Amino acid sequence: MAYKVFLVDDDRFVRKGLINLIDWESCGFKVCAEADNGEDALEYIQLNNPDLVITDIKMPVLDGLELIKQTVESKKSPPNFIIITGYSDFKYAQRAVKYSVHDFILKPVDKDEIEETLKKVAEKHTKKLQVDRNRNNILATTAFNELITGELEEEHRHDCMKKLNINQTTGMAYMIIEINNVMVNATKIREVISKTIHGEDLHSTTLFREHGNNRVGILVKSEEIQQFNGNIVQFSEIIKTQLMGSLNTDVSIFVGKIVNDPDEIKETYETAVKTLQFKYLEPLENPINYGKTKVSAVNYIELDHGLYHTLMEHIEENQISKIKNSIDKMFEQFQEKAFAKDAVRTSINRVVHEVVKTIQSMDGDEKNVPSLQTMLNWDNLPRTLQKIKEIFLAFILEAAILLNQLNKDSGKLNIRRIKKYVDTHYREDLTLKSIANQFFMNPVYMGQLFKKTYGLYFKDYLLQVRISEAKKKLRQTDMRIYQVAENVGFSNSDYFVTQFEKTTGMTPTQYRKKL
Repeated sequence: MAYKVFLVDDDRFVRKGLINLIDWESCGFKVCAEADNGEDALEYIQLNNPDLVITDIKMPVLDGLELIKQTVESKKSPPNFIIITGYSDFKYAQRAVKYSVHDFILKPVDKDEIEETLKKVAEKHTKKLQVDRNRNNILATTAFNELITGELEEEHRHDCMKKLNINQTTGMAYMIIEINNVMVNATKIREVISKTIHGEDLHSTTLFREHGNNRVGILVKSEEIQQFNGNIVQFSEIIKTQLMGSLNTDVSIFVGKIVNDPDEIKETYETAVKTLQFKYLEPLENPINYGKTKVSAVNYIELDHGLYHTLMEHIEENQISKIKNSIDKMFEQFQEKAFAKDAVRTSINRVVHEVVKTIQSMDGDEKNVPSLQTMLNWDNLPRTLQKIKEIFLAFILEAAILLNQLNKDSGKLNIRRIKKYVDTHYREDLTLKSIANQFFMNPVYMGQLFKKTYGLYFKDYLLQVRISEAKKKLRQTDMRIYQVAENVGFSNSDYFVTQFEKTTGMTPTQYRKKL
């Protein structure tokens, strides 16, 4: 970025000589204008805000020192000044120091001397702009957080809008940018975005908000992206392309509702957060825009119980092709039933938890699954659905190998299958003998093995499952007592009431009333 330098001298040949003498570009500057008197120079400075003014002292109308004095006193952020003069009087130098003039150079000008001075001015100015920008970013971010959290008091509202520079806007939207699959420093994300919007302009402030986990938020105003026709959706597509090229990984962008009123900033922020939940339902190559998704709403539901139990069965039996098929169906269900991002996480973690619990129940060590740690930490970093599926499948296949070995070692495979059968068929008329026949086992041996494995007799475990399910129905539905009894496998409601009271210490009616 080249800083703007303004030349002021009543001698035209001096000005042209400076322009031709100095390699302005290598020093970080470009000459933006000239003036031959202090009065015209003062007017130009007030209107155009150059970064550096190089001026003579002796000039008509308004001399150089008076020009500097009036500029410093009238502008909150005055430009840098360098004096080039043929007058070596100490009093001039004294006054120059008083007004924080960067340097006092005597004519004739030495090329190396002035270029060295210019480079120092550029370096100093860059640091100042960076400090100012950081300070302004902190102030703006604080004000922005107050707006979106609703903690802003009315008397501070005007000041807040001023810091955010959003009193007048033709449209703005909050975006959440998420970098997938690889850990990236948030500073790198912000740099790419700021450069896309503002180029090398250090005067500009970008409203960022940290979301953690490779995720950054930004408030985009249409007037600051005029190079993209002020089109926020088009801008989001370009940002996605820029970030993917710079970071060499997949990027997801979630665009909140486009609003025009500063009072609606909280709404565009909240809708961007809601749009995050559509992540696994939309094409990876495009930003996801609020209100423009394939489905109008996501669902916070659980994985189909039948599919869940089938998958667990295939895992325990180490049937690789069936495991892959079940996982394919699982991820297809995420799409077909419009699972929210959080619901996908819950479903995956439920399977992982059950697999770990199963390994532990067989006296195995889950740490022997090589990809366990990756699986436990999979959601600490944003990932694409395909990457999640790869990690999940690798974990499940490794766990299935370990479980298969444990099953061979323990001989508990059948009894565990029986327990799972009871867990899913408790509504049916189950007896020790009928299940033993179904699993080709001796009823007495099965009863002994069940007690040894789970610490309960078979009939007591069956009763426990049925009572547990009955309590859930009493809590979550308004079914009548006899309906609850039938629903959980009791053919006689009086017997159900007796067993319920014996197990819980109260009747079903008392249990419901207690709630």
